[in-house]
Amino acid sequence: MIRIVFFGTPDFAVTCLNGLLAAEGIEVAAVVSAPDKPGGRGRQLQASPVAALARDRGLLLLQPERLRDEGFIATLQSLNADLFAVVAFRMLPEVVWSMPRYGSLNIHGSLLPDLRGAAPIQWSIALGDRITGLTAFSLNHAIDEGDILAQTEVEIGPNETFSSLYDRMAAQGSQLALSVLQEMDSKVHPRITQNREAMHRSAPKLGPEFPKLEYLKTVKMLHDRIRACDSVPGASLPSPMNPAERFKLFSSHWHSVGLQSSPANIHYIIYNEGIRLVDMDGYADILEVQWPGKRRMQTSEFLRGSLLRGSFALNGQKFE
Repeated sequence: MIRIVFFGTPDFAVTCLNGLLAAEGIEVAAVVSAPDKPGGRGRQLQASPVAALARDRGLLLLQPERLRDEGFIATLQSLNADLFAVVAFRMLPEVVWSMPRYGSLNIHGSLLPDLRGAAPIQWSIALGDRITGLTAFSLNHAIDEGDILAQTEVEIGPNETFSSLYDRMAAQGSQLALSVLQEMDSKVHPRITQNREAMHRSAPKLGPEFPKLEYLKTVKMLHDRIRACDSVPGASLPSPMNPAERFKLFSSHWHSVGLQSSPANIHYIIYNEGIRLVDMDGYADILEVQWPGKRRMQTSEFLRGSLLRGSFALNGQKFE
C-alpha cells in the first residue's frame, strides 16, 4: 500500500483522482486544491472540480491560500505520505515537494522535454503535431525539468479539437500515474534525467492574442489554431459587418488539396453551402460558428438566418 496526497484543480485532474481512488494498493490520505472562489451571476463561492470531488467522496480537503503556510506544512507532515501526486496544480515550493520519501510525482501533457510550460496540449495542436504524449516525472527546483519516470505517446487526429484531446489525455494520464504509483512501492523506479540543453519547444500560458486568427500566415495554421481553441476560448476573426466585433470559428475540417481558383493570399468565403478558409495550399471548412451576441451553432443554421455572403480578407474587409 502506497499512501499519497493528491494535488490538483481542474477537470483534467479529476479524471486522475477518480482513477487513483478506484485503484488497489493506493490510499489517498488527503486532497489539496485551490481555495473556493466567487463565480457566476451571484458571485457565490464555487469549488474547483477537484475540491468538489473531494468533498463528495468525504476526503480530507486542504485549500491553502499560501503553500508555505506553517499550518498547512504541519498538516502535510502529519499525514506521513509516501508520495505527493500533482496533476494540473501550481508550482510547489521545495519544502512541500521534497517532503515525502518518494518525493512528488507530476503528470505533464507532453513528451518532455518538448513543450515545457502551462499549455502543452493547446500548443501541440496549434503547432500541427500528429503525435503528443504524457510524461510522469519527479518535481525539482525547475519547472517541468525533473527526472522522467514514464512516458506514453498519444496520436492527434487531423481535425481533432482541444476538448476532445484533453479528455483522452486526462484518461491516459490517470492510467500513467496509476502504473507508476503501483510500481513505486515494489522497486526502485527507473529515472531518466532530462537534458536541459536539448532543443525543445515551449508551451507558455495562452495570451489574449492566441485565439486571433488574422495574425497567422497559412490556412493550415488557421485550422490548427481553431482546433487548439475549440471549445475554449474559441478562435476568432473580425466581423465583416463590424470590425470592432469578432466572430468565433469551431469544428474546422482541413483539405490539403488547394482549389484551382485560390488566390495567393488567405481569405474566407461565406457562401450558401458554408464558410470556407482558403489559400493556395488547401482549404478548411468551418462547421460551427458563434456570431457576436449569439450562441454557438451549426454553420448551416447560421446561414439560414443570415444574408451575409461574400469573400473576405482576415481583417473582415470584403473583396469586390
